[in-house]
Amino acid sequence: MTIAPTLSSRDAQFVPTSPQRMSQSIRRHNRAVVLRTLLREKVASRADLARLTGLTRPTISEVVRGLIGDDLVFESGQRHNSRPGKPATLLEFNHEAIRILAIDLSDRAQATAALVGVDGQVIERSTRAGVKTEGEMSEATVAFIQELTAALDHPLLGVGIAVPVDSVAAYDPSRLTASVSDVLDAPVHIAIDADLAANAESRYGATDGEFLLVRLGESTSTAIYTGAPSADDVPPTARELAHMLVDGDAGAVCRCERPGCVHAWISTPLLTARLDAARDADARRHIRSEAGRRLGTSLAVISSALDLPRVVISGPEDVIDDDFAAAAGDAMAAVAQTLFQPIPGVVTASTVSDAVLRGAAAHVAASELQRV
Repeated sequence: MTIAPTLSSRDAQFVPTSPQRMSQSIRRHNRAVVLRTLLREKVASRADLARLTGLTRPTISEVVRGLIGDDLVFESGQRHNSRPGKPATLLEFNHEAIRILAIDLSDRAQATAALVGVDGQVIERSTRAGVKTEGEMSEATVAFIQELTAALDHPLLGVGIAVPVDSVAAYDPSRLTASVSDVLDAPVHIAIDADLAANAESRYGATDGEFLLVRLGESTSTAIYTGAPSADDVPPTARELAHMLVDGDAGAVCRCERPGCVHAWISTPLLTARLDAARDADARRHIRSEAGRRLGTSLAVISSALDLPRVVISGPEDVIDDDFAAAAGDAMAAVAQTLFQPIPGVVTASTVSDAVLRGAAAHVAASELQRV
């Protein structure tokens, strides 16, 4: 009997793998490939799946038979066409088969959690106010789990948790994982909110190809989406936007204690307070444009250096709008011309609602469907 070597991630040494285990690994891989293809294509026949995945027709038939038996895939009817012969039977992913719990801890004023389908649909949500410390993050996570899974009548695929970019250096994500394991037997995936928002933008938004995503919150962070070939993970690119001094006084002080810092202009709690105090729609439009201009000024060099075709601004829908994005784009172009740099790409406001929650759910689905 020939035993093929494989690399164990546990001890980074070559260990023997039996043919039976290797066969099981191949079957899991084939199932994951078919499931991800159906999620992307929405509807496909067995012949379509063979063509799209490169798997043989007998392999597709075997995989589909098992997925139908596990209630993950169902036959939705026959394709209507004018070609002779028996019409193809169409297959769809059963979106009612499983649920994902997504938790957004990036907003310290109000944490949010939701049960999400594998298609990104938010089914049920909950919020908790004032989640600022490490202990409060763990407490909120446990409370969300207990509330949203109490009456859950679907298998839970996993838990996706978004954390703010400025918590990464000071907070050990394993503590959140431990908090979950105390109350729930499910895999946990933790990522920075900007990376997850970029993931959602690439899947559910109107943006194609490469882009720079700017996620506004109490802390503003950026993430680069390059169309990574692997859908199994969210590439960690998020970084906090530099605390750059821009012109004017926002009437507030950033945590860096410099009143001219761009974060004082665009931090969503501070920006929301200025919008709430505005007299009328024209005043609110002016406030958004001024904040957008300061953001664009700080992004100009970054965008030119990266040479990405698009910048997408993501954040609270009642704060980020087309006026904000347009002002940021104009400021970026003005700075680029002054420095004789290439004109930056198109700047738009994201149209994806619940981007962080949906990105967290998509992250869990892409990672865990390999194991279903």
